[in-house]
Amino acid sequence: MNKFGIIIFIIGTLFSGAFVFSNIQVNEPEYQSQGIITEDSSYYEILDGYYICRADLVIEYAAGSPPQNYTAETFATMESSNSCVELIESYYPVGDEITLYYHLDSPEEYWFQPTGGGSNALYTCCAFIFALIAIGGLIMTFTLGSSSKVTTKTGGLSSRSAAGQSSGRGHTGGLNGRNEQTSKHAGVQSISDPDFTGPHNGKFLSGHTRHGNRKFSTFQEAKEYCLADSEAGGITMEGPNHFTIRRENNLLNSSSGEVSWVKKVEYNTYMAGSYAQSNPTPPPQNRRLGSRERNYDSLIQRFGLRNVPPSQLREKVIGSGIMTPMMADKFFANGFVIQTLGIEQVTRQPNTASTVLKTPKSNFWNSADSSSSTQPSGVQEKCGHSGCSRSVSSFDFRCFDCRKRFCDEHRGATFQCAECA
Repeated sequence: MNKFGIIIFIIGTLFSGAFVFSNIQVNEPEYQSQGIITEDSSYYEILDGYYICRADLVIEYAAGSPPQNYTAETFATMESSNSCVELIESYYPVGDEITLYYHLDSPEEYWFQPTGGGSNALYTCCAFIFALIAIGGLIMTFTLGSSSKVTTKTGGLSSRSAAGQSSGRGHTGGLNGRNEQTSKHAGVQSISDPDFTGPHNGKFLSGHTRHGNRKFSTFQEAKEYCLADSEAGGITMEGPNHFTIRRENNLLNSSSGEVSWVKKVEYNTYMAGSYAQSNPTPPPQNRRLGSRERNYDSLIQRFGLRNVPPSQLREKVIGSGIMTPMMADKFFANGFVIQTLGIEQVTRQPNTASTVLKTPKSNFWNSADSSSSTQPSGVQEKCGHSGCSRSVSSFDFRCFDCRKRFCDEHRGATFQCAECA
């Protein structure tokens, strides 16, 4: 028997079987389920020349036989010239349904678009080619035979393999991979920190912070950013040398064996390796903030109001150019803002408009006619929908992909126009 023929036969058979198995998985029927957006979802926005709003959605769906509840995560973003966090929350409200798909044998794996079966032809072709190679190796095994005069140099590999059979570690395919999946986080069992609780094995924290899905290679590096961010709830290790900062602090079960650390409640703000005393009455971190409270907390962080004296709070907010005096009055009248900043209600500025109206000008009507004829400033353009000639301005809907503006009749249902959706 020819040794090379046996090797070729084994390799061809393994690869052919692998492609057949992949083809079976591709052709496995997909099942559909209606997921419900849960209250664990979060909505927030950032200002970078324009508003970018993001919704981190946590979806609960029933799948499997018998049906069991599973959790899915996804996100959506939109862009606007005005604050849009309430708009994206109305597009994806808590309790709304979202369609997702799964396989019956692995209902914890999900996707939001039906997959196509276009890969089965490629897998079938590759399986056929390797089957021919395996047949060729089988023919070579029984026809060529082996010759005692021919010695094959293996560089000592055969002797080392034979000697190491008793102590070597063999590969067991998928079984070994599953065993490694449960033990790949074993090295973090000893990582503990006085600023965090944990490690919590087999748990993850939902929602990314302003750092997005940024990958940190060490726990210490992720810790510094997590403690410096008051919106962060903790750290989740997704894999070896892959730490991400998470927004929420409620632990969820992880099917991939993730490990998490939950940030403890501290009244000091961590800055560049040292602790700086912050406002004596920080927002309560031991409870989950509602969507409106998160919006107010986001504005407090953006304006940097925690260490500002109460007498300068209103001036700082109005000086940013984002809020009008009336909007600032409503902002500082909110109970969450008052409790977070540890202040009494900020005194409103006197209404100067009432004093002006006490002494109207003698030519009031002439000035009113001239002022009312003034056209609003701003660049005017046509609606991006073909066949529509309505004028639009910088305050109208703008598609996130094609960047065109549309009138109210042809605006998109989400953050995309009808053509890009």
